[in-house]
Amino acid sequence: MLQRWHGQGAERSATFFTSLGYLVFSLILAAILLEIASRLILSAYQHFHRSTVAEFAADNPAFSSFSWARECLEEQSVTSKQRHTYFPFRIWGVTEFHGSCINNDMTDMGAVRRTVNPPNPTCSTNAATNVWVLGGSTVYGTGIPDWATLPSYLAREVNTTARCIHVINLGVEGYASNQELLFLLEQLKAGKRPDVVVFYDGFNDADFGTMLSGNPTPHMGFAGIKGRLEGKVASRFDFLKGLGMWRLAEQATKSWGRSGTPRAPASELRARAEKALSNYEENLKIAKQLGKAYGFRVYAFWQPAIIYGHKPLVSYEQQLLQLSLSAAYPFHSLLPVYEEAQRRASGDGTFIFLGDIFDSTQEPLYLDWVHLNPRGNEIAARALAIYITQ
Repeated sequence: MLQRWHGQGAERSATFFTSLGYLVFSLILAAILLEIASRLILSAYQHFHRSTVAEFAADNPAFSSFSWARECLEEQSVTSKQRHTYFPFRIWGVTEFHGSCINNDMTDMGAVRRTVNPPNPTCSTNAATNVWVLGGSTVYGTGIPDWATLPSYLAREVNTTARCIHVINLGVEGYASNQELLFLLEQLKAGKRPDVVVFYDGFNDADFGTMLSGNPTPHMGFAGIKGRLEGKVASRFDFLKGLGMWRLAEQATKSWGRSGTPRAPASELRARAEKALSNYEENLKIAKQLGKAYGFRVYAFWQPAIIYGHKPLVSYEQQLLQLSLSAAYPFHSLLPVYEEAQRRASGDGTFIFLGDIFDSTQEPLYLDWVHLNPRGNEIAARALAIYITQ
């Protein structure tokens, strides 16, 4: 009897574990198939709808009229992943990429976005004045061709038959001035020597400075990276956000309301604006001391943004400005930082404020709240060139 009971128990155990195995296998197979299906659906959706800059640029008259627009957006969706490649201290940087619109060339300074420097038969690269342009995505040239970036336009503005100037685009998408200063230090320690260093910033420093992070000078992805390093439970599972199933669910629920990055309360914005500007100015002071030590000049420019100034806005730009008041895209919170920047720029001249350079420009220039189309970059480059060529 006992032997038969043991036999039946073993049989039941075998049946149980066999069923459990089939269940686990079925669940894994279903998850794999669901992930594949989700990625296929996302791929089809993204063929017609883009994210980040492209989410707005695709239907924007400041962008969509260009023949290269869709091709640039397709390449941008690939190069945007470079922010997931780790770089010591700076956290991320530019990675090598070659396309018909966007080219990140590998150089002795690392991978950098290609600048179209006009040919100048009167000089060689070795004899040229080297200008390094540091900044975030507006310098890098998110969503636009190599020839249309701010550094490429600057190269055309400053080069004449009497001048030989070689401009290098050191912009990195998402960078604030803290990371740019580290980038400059890295290059100087490696023995590279510029003649002129240009900082073109503002929006990212203002954006990160108003986030509800407890830190007035964070970087992009601050909360997530901080959580991972500190071993927070929620951060250990944030890899799930990269799954196709998660991204598809996010896309499907967009119509239910999108929540942007939490901002500091209105009562704290003025104080955070002051801290963000103080951090920015200290970075510039350090850069200028480095310039004295290593023999280069430093120029800094606070960039324009749609939330500030009195540009005559076309209908689409008006929609973007209205969106900046929403919880989804709360960029109106940056306004106190821009106001503080203009006030300080008119003081000791540590940097030049360009927040109002489009006040008399009627045509559409903005791809979103800060990125510019080729005409916008051309106007901004002309403003920079006035100071650099003095």
